[in-house]
Amino acid sequence: MSKLSKSRVYVEKNKDKVNSEFRLGYHAMAEVGWINDPNGFCWYNREYHLFFQYHPYSSEWGPMHWGHVKSKDLIKWEHLPVALAPDMYYDAQGCFSGSAIEIDGKLYLMYTGNLNGDPEYPESNRQVQNIAMSEDGIEFKKLKNNPVLDTKDLPDHALPQDFRDPKIFKQGDTFYSIIGSRHLDTSGQLLLYKSKTLESWEYLGVLFHSQNKFGKMLECPDFFKLQDKDVIIMSPQYLERDGDRYSNLHSCVYMLGKMDLENCKYDYEIIDQLDFGFDFYAPQTLADDKGRRILIAWMQMWERSMPTNDKSHGWAGAMTLPRELKIIDGKLYQLPIEEVKNYRVNPVSYQNVKVNGDLSLKGVEGQSVELELDIDALNANTFGLKVLMGEDQQTVIYYDRTEGKVILDRSKNGEDITGRESLEFNKDIRKVPVALMDNKLKLRIFIDRSSVEVFIQEGERVMTATVYPKAYSKAIEFFSDDNISVCNLNKWEIKP
Repeated sequence: MSKLSKSRVYVEKNKDKVNSEFRLGYHAMAEVGWINDPNGFCWYNREYHLFFQYHPYSSEWGPMHWGHVKSKDLIKWEHLPVALAPDMYYDAQGCFSGSAIEIDGKLYLMYTGNLNGDPEYPESNRQVQNIAMSEDGIEFKKLKNNPVLDTKDLPDHALPQDFRDPKIFKQGDTFYSIIGSRHLDTSGQLLLYKSKTLESWEYLGVLFHSQNKFGKMLECPDFFKLQDKDVIIMSPQYLERDGDRYSNLHSCVYMLGKMDLENCKYDYEIIDQLDFGFDFYAPQTLADDKGRRILIAWMQMWERSMPTNDKSHGWAGAMTLPRELKIIDGKLYQLPIEEVKNYRVNPVSYQNVKVNGDLSLKGVEGQSVELELDIDALNANTFGLKVLMGEDQQTVIYYDRTEGKVILDRSKNGEDITGRESLEFNKDIRKVPVALMDNKLKLRIFIDRSSVEVFIQEGERVMTATVYPKAYSKAIEFFSDDNISVCNLNKWEIKP
């Protein structure tokens, strides 16, 4: 049996054996096993396709396959057979991350093949770029002349063991690929290649070099045009913390600027963090038939404990709620996709509710809900809400006027989540600077059993977290240290 067939059979036999205690209801997930980076996110044959890094055989990272789901609306996902398995000499230790492009009705995947050398000499490892093609978007054949980009195609200053995550796109009649790389000086860089055929590529140069000032490896690059800007998204590893920015070991940033592909030049005007929460990595985007630019990311973080694995639940990892991207006032905003509104049921609404102290409202509770809030801060210094409350459990979202920040606290979420960053500062707190608008704070909060996503001030900032409350922890409570007014509150259950 081939490795691909073996993985498909394993999924079918084991998908009903996972522990569903913390399974999400309206986010993309695998049926069994481990997932990480979204890959090949695309609009193809009038449907959304999402591939992802996948190890079906356990809830821990292992030899990477490509899992596959599709959707008509980005909320209800259909599981498809495993798309790629590490079954060739050039991807023997894993089919690592990559992207997708449609050409004449066929779907092409460009991905990294991982090759481990001598375990005692990590520098002997190699990463190369390959292409697989499909006539129907489900069954893929790897090109005979893979790898299409090998060690010999690297500039002399690039380390061959860190050469991954190609983002493929087309401009005019030319294909381009931006690939994450690591310089000999051990800092991250983005390399640019071009091709007319997908099988023969020409190196154009270094598009961005961190020069040891911005991360040790630049993973999962993405590039697209949005409004009048050229946008690069990337995930720097070990980016040094800067105040409230880059508080996780690995970060995600966006740059707005101007791209000159032929001269391999990118001039950026702004660089900023994408998500200020705990669990957001390797985002990837697509353009759909409505002209929207939509982003999705892995809703976890490297080098941190994962309770579903620790508890032997048979799965680990999920994707964020897809987000539409817009540029507003020179910043990249993220808005929950409109389609989620189609799954709102059992609405509860309140207007002009005064809060001073603690307050619960009838009908406002749940573990699969959307909350929409407009809060007038009035005289309060500290105010917010506690969600997923029960006994000694809670996740807290609040505003501190003295700091001018929204704060997300998961210290009592239900499980102790630890990682290397916990040695440096409070591992359970994340903060983001936010200005009140006319003394008001506007929030949209999505709760899905073991996840919380907070969209702040119409998507100007976002904070994402995984949390692990007991099934009975459903209460929601508002609090304030002085008078506030909840001008508008809408709560819906989300039922796909």
